[in-house]
Amino acid sequence: MERRGKGRGENLRIAVFADQLFYRQPGGIGTYLRHLVPGLARGLPGAEFLLVHHGPEGADPFPGTEGVTMKRLPWGREVTGMLWHGVGRPFLERHLGPLGLVHAPSLVYPPSRAPLVATVHDLCVVRFPGAFPTRWRLFHRRGLAFILRKAGTILADSRSTAQDLRSLVGKGDPRLRVVPLGVDDPPPVSGEEVEMVLAKHGLRPGYLLFVGTIEPRKNLSRLVQAYASLDSALKGKTGGLVLVGQRGWLGGWELSRVLSQDGVRWLGYLPPGELEAVFRGALLFVYPSLYEGFGLPVLEAMARGVPVITSRTSSLREVAEGAAFLVDPEEVMDLRKALRRLIGDGELRARLGELGRRRAAEYPWSRTVELTLEAYRELLG
Repeated sequence: MERRGKGRGENLRIAVFADQLFYRQPGGIGTYLRHLVPGLARGLPGAEFLLVHHGPEGADPFPGTEGVTMKRLPWGREVTGMLWHGVGRPFLERHLGPLGLVHAPSLVYPPSRAPLVATVHDLCVVRFPGAFPTRWRLFHRRGLAFILRKAGTILADSRSTAQDLRSLVGKGDPRLRVVPLGVDDPPPVSGEEVEMVLAKHGLRPGYLLFVGTIEPRKNLSRLVQAYASLDSALKGKTGGLVLVGQRGWLGGWELSRVLSQDGVRWLGYLPPGELEAVFRGALLFVYPSLYEGFGLPVLEAMARGVPVITSRTSSLREVAEGAAFLVDPEEVMDLRKALRRLIGDGELRARLGELGRRRAAEYPWSRTVELTLEAYRELLG
């Protein structure tokens, strides 16, 4: 492999597994890839990024981006998963030709002879195994085992996730690097657009908002208990409790519990434009998750100046402390006190909104890209 010039990528062929780009609801990993890939291509001019996937033939999420080529895998997703995590074959080189580097952005292990960089967003499959159906729990744990054994560099979204990883690989493992995610500056949205979207969904401005996958780990049952325990006068100052997000594993069971309470609405998945408007109509953003590897929705709310209540656990404390109201997510009364305090204190809401904007500004995607490029360069030598 020839590399000419510091930071250059001439003749370097890098494969990135990119299935999440083609999910209807791409989630955090899809968001990560959408921001990471173009930045990497700009940072390594002359390199060729080969995005391998099972998406539609001819699909291209990055049209016109120099150095980025989509490569559809010839096998179905089920067959690929069985082969990759079952026998560690076939190597990507069979389909792509020689490679200088492979990046696995999730717990799916793409076999290759090239050096491997892997991003581990969280260890939920280890910490909360019951949140996964048996089949997917085994699949992701198998992928994690391959990654921990094969990766030359492991990127963690937060110090919290890195600490979790050290419990598996050893405190002194030199492969670990913390590379936080980022957040965009929010796009402009007119008051009329906000009104139209809220009217479409029957929302009254000033609601309490949660955005994320609907699953037990997000702790929505306790959030709804805390909301339901508020006195009617305080509830009347809000537009109810609004949940936005796709239904995840065990999400149906979770929804059956939380939607039985008056004033709780579930909007399901919203396209980006509608989600922007729903953020703008919120009084508070409440994210009492039991465990996160980063907590991207918290930063997204902060970037929009929405005051945040979130957990003092895992990466959420790391990201939000000093710019949000932190609670013990396992204590319903703690959540209730936080809701009472912020609903009734406009001055505190304004202060947290401003602190949140400042905190979000500390997490540009450009830093995620640069730290990833540094990891590539270090691994390649």
